[in-house]
Amino acid sequence: MSAPLHRWCSDLGMFAVDRPHGISPISSCKHATKYCIQTCFNNKFSRMYSDAMAKRDAANEQSWLVITGPALRAALDRKYKRQTNRFRFMTRGETFKTHGDLERVIDIADSNPDRIFWIPTKAWRRPMLRLAIEALREICPNLRILASTDPNTTSEEQAMLDENGWGSMFYGNDDQLETLTGLARFKCPKTWTHDLGACGDPNRCSSGGCFDNSQPVHIHLKEH
Repeated sequence: MSAPLHRWCSDLGMFAVDRPHGISPISSCKHATKYCIQTCFNNKFSRMYSDAMAKRDAANEQSWLVITGPALRAALDRKYKRQTNRFRFMTRGETFKTHGDLERVIDIADSNPDRIFWIPTKAWRRPMLRLAIEALREICPNLRILASTDPNTTSEEQAMLDENGWGSMFYGNDDQLETLTGLARFKCPKTWTHDLGACGDPNRCSSGGCFDNSQPVHIHLKEH
């Protein structure tokens, strides 16, 4: 079996896997808000490079549907000069499109216990998926799961996330430096100060940032 499709993201400083996004006919973004769909930069690329993006989306989805933890481990255990200790799901698309995706994530996390997997997700907007993901956080300590939020997120939704111990990642209003429940947000160094590669640096963002596992964190991405 060929290695799972994964790519190096120089701006993040880590490898990642992707799924079909936004306007793709096979989009995994089933939990997106109206704001998310309207402002998605991947949709802009799809309109510009429709054929190439469609082929890549199809290949990414097929790879994800058959991915296994041992196969991804074997791919990442190659002697890369680049770091493989931090890994991103998904830079495009949604990790938890359905409940079936939970098993894939568990398999990957269990097979790579020394790696940290970063997963921003909008699947929290579906109550049954949210409950399953909350259980997943307890099962797999090497996951860093953040609720993807935006200006369509309501104060009631934010309060619910707080009550259930979720950290969040917000995008869409540079002036909104606190959550709707008054919690301070951490300014992402990659987007606010153009500190490219910071996400993959094991000495960065482990205290108050995306990779802090000691407390729920709230990340603020600057608009682009």
